[in-house]
Amino acid sequence: MIIVSVTGPSMPEAFNQIASSVRYADIFELRLDLLPDTDVRAAIRATRKPVIATCRPVREGGSFEGPEVDRFDLLQRAIDAGARYVDLELDAWTPGRRQLRSRVSRLQWIVSHHSLGSYPRRVDVLYKSMMRTGAEVLKFAYTAEDAWQIKAAMEFLALARGDGKRALAIAMGEAGEASRVLYKVFGGWATFACPERGRQSAPGQLPASALRNVFRAHERTTRTKVFGLVGNPVGQSKGPYIHNVLYRRLDRDAIYCRFRVDNLPRFMKSFEGVLQGCSVTVPHKQAMMRLLSQVDPDARRLGAVNTVVRRATGYFGANTDASGALDAIEGKLLVAGKRCLVIGAGGAARAIAGEAIRRGATVCIANRTLARARSVARALGAEWTTIDGIPSFKPEILVNATSAGMWPDIDVSPVAAIPDTVHLAFDAIYNPVMTCFLEKAGKQGIMTVTGVEMFARQAVEQIRLFTGRKPLTTDVKRLFVAATRDPVQDSRRYIPDTRPGP
Repeated sequence: MIIVSVTGPSMPEAFNQIASSVRYADIFELRLDLLPDTDVRAAIRATRKPVIATCRPVREGGSFEGPEVDRFDLLQRAIDAGARYVDLELDAWTPGRRQLRSRVSRLQWIVSHHSLGSYPRRVDVLYKSMMRTGAEVLKFAYTAEDAWQIKAAMEFLALARGDGKRALAIAMGEAGEASRVLYKVFGGWATFACPERGRQSAPGQLPASALRNVFRAHERTTRTKVFGLVGNPVGQSKGPYIHNVLYRRLDRDAIYCRFRVDNLPRFMKSFEGVLQGCSVTVPHKQAMMRLLSQVDPDARRLGAVNTVVRRATGYFGANTDASGALDAIEGKLLVAGKRCLVIGAGGAARAIAGEAIRRGATVCIANRTLARARSVARALGAEWTTIDGIPSFKPEILVNATSAGMWPDIDVSPVAAIPDTVHLAFDAIYNPVMTCFLEKAGKQGIMTVTGVEMFARQAVEQIRLFTGRKPLTTDVKRLFVAATRDPVQDSRRYIPDTRPGP
């Protein structure tokens, strides 16, 4: 069940939100605290769907500041106008049920609690308190600072599932995004989404169209295999708009989410038994290796992994960055016998440099911190230099494997000038596609290779490792282009799905 929160604040805006979201919503929530001049009856009639009446007080993250009696009066108006559900906070349950009256037997009650402070420790205690109210639906929301904290939502929903109780549990904020997507995987009854044309009612909400068309969250079950991107930042990743579409096309019951993770060991422990595999991005490509039971020899040699798959013996790590990048470069210029300089000393830099050496290039590592460059170069058998020392190496291939120029800092380049010896410039960044670094190279008449080429090639191999089936590189690139325009509406346009819909 996808619940779309109508937030207004004006009635025309509320009606616009309803009209634009009705095809995606199973239920609408009227946030009466955000709709000060609401014609409740007209709004409920416009939805053509069941409606939850909510008037959230400031103490639980809402906007209503008046006395409780006035708040209950607003809820009563919604009940009288035909609302199917009423959301009452746990601390207002007793007085609210005394004052509010329903003239129809089908009205159902939601008891909710919003924890806006520290991470909730005793989920079981809260759950028992909410169960004692006798409400038909339990709702628990809290703020997550790290994706491992989605664990509290999983624990809450596991308790409800054991009792056969309808429940919602949401980790608010960007770090909790996956809790909204995986609600049915965890056994939840519903999830909340923002309208297509309107503001979020809580941080981290996704548009209802993304939940339905891209993630297909409403179709998932506890048997769905969970994959995702692990790193920080992850908010601008196009991965969900590519992986999820291709999983469906490849007939796999699998879902791909974004996990914003700072504490990697805690995340992997919290999601043990849930996470079937993941893409790994900065800053965890090297740290992830210490948490795996098995690592591919090539990835071990390179010192970094970007792909993790769960096997019978534990998690297995591989590196698809290396071959993806070099295959992209060699689509235009063979590296054997060439002088290749890699800017950066992180996981991506190690992978690209190591693979370039394996294919016969003479490689130099450049980094702002010379000690880091020296350390990586010695491990791989390469040369090293500072950023200022790049021209002295006389590189023929110049690779940016840093985050310099990544969105939102799109006007940044890893180098002030590109040496005249360079024949090809490659940037591992794919957002934006044409970075400041590549624009600079293009103006000098240098061949350029974008991060999209690397992304597509490494994604093909990742999906093969995740699903056992290999998509076409051209399909991945088409989906990427679509995702940069309109990820929700365009993501499936380029790969026709002839299977009947739900």
